[in-house]
Parts: sequence; structure tokens; C-alpha cells
Amino acid sequence: MGTASFERDRHDVDIGGVPYVVMVENLEKGISPFTIMEFIHQQVSISCQVLVSPSLSREAYSRATITVSSKRNLDKLSEFLENPNHSIISSGGRPWVLTEKWPAHDIPLASIQALMAHYQTMLQSRETETSNELKVVLSGTEEYNTAMLLKDLFWEFINHQARLHQRLRAEEAKIAQLFDAEEM
Repeated sequence: MGTASFERDRHDVDIGGVPYVVMVENLEKGISPFTIMEFIHQQVSISCQVLVSPSLSREAYSRATITVSSKRNLDKLSEFLENPNHSIISSGGRPWVLTEKWPAHDIPLASIQALMAHYQTMLQSRETETSNELKVVLSGTEEYNTAMLLKDLFWEFINHQARLHQRLRAEEAKIAQLFDAEEM
């Protein structure tokens, strides 16, 4: 193994083997984890594990948790997802919205690596054709402009929800104080 290969391999794995998690929201309902994994692999050449969370019937979208095994892969994925020169949209025009990313200290790296190895094998055994369920739209196009308006609307919705959650916590605290006062 050459020195350059050793250096690349050494920098690809974080000390302590901490996986990283990215939360993406505003996905089409019914999107499969494999579609997302295949799309990411085609676009940024990294392996990942994807969990699409079930959404409530009243919700118009789904969310996914994407896990990668290194900081380097997190950086590549984040750069792709947050690039202002393009947007990722579904075939129905729903833009992806990256809402959170964090190191996943409580997930054993061996579990992540085993799942990623399994999915990597699946990726290599399938033909690599671009999924028609997801696409990258470039800045300056009508699809991109529509996606940006929809992303702004989604962020407005998320911020409104956050304010409602704060209000709920405050109201719960008031009710708890009322009952604490009555018990004294």
C-alpha cells in the first residue's frame, strides 16, 4: 500500500469511529431508503445508511435519517445537500430540506459499517441507472426557483412548529406550577 493510499484511508476514518447523522425533511411520502442511498451514491460516491421515518397521515411529507461513517463523508454529503447552486427535488417537485446534522456517539460503528457494507453490496449488484424519483436542479432554472420558494415555505412551517412547541412547554410548565401550588 502506497503512502498516498495510507494517508487517504487514515483521514477517511475518524478517531473513535463516530458515525454522523443528517436529518433530511420534506421528502415525498413513500420514498424508499434504497432510492435515497442509490441517489446519494450516484451523486457523491459515498455509502450511507438511510432510515425513512413513518409520517403521520396528516403530514404531507416524510423525513429521513442518513448515517455516514466518517467526518469526511459527512462533509461531502453536507456540501452536496447544502450547495446553493442546486437543489434536490423529487419527481413531484418537493425539495429536500436538511434540518440537522450531528455526531451519533450512541450508535455503535460496527452496526453502521455492517449495514453499509450490506447496502454497498446491493448497490454494486444493481445496474447504476439514475433514479427518476430524485433529481438535482440547477440554479437559474424554473424548477430551482420553485424549489427555493417551497424550501422557504417549509422553513417557515418548521419555525412556526418550533414556536408552537415552545408555547406548549410554557403552558405545560404553568399547569404544573398550578398543581404544585395546590399541593402545598
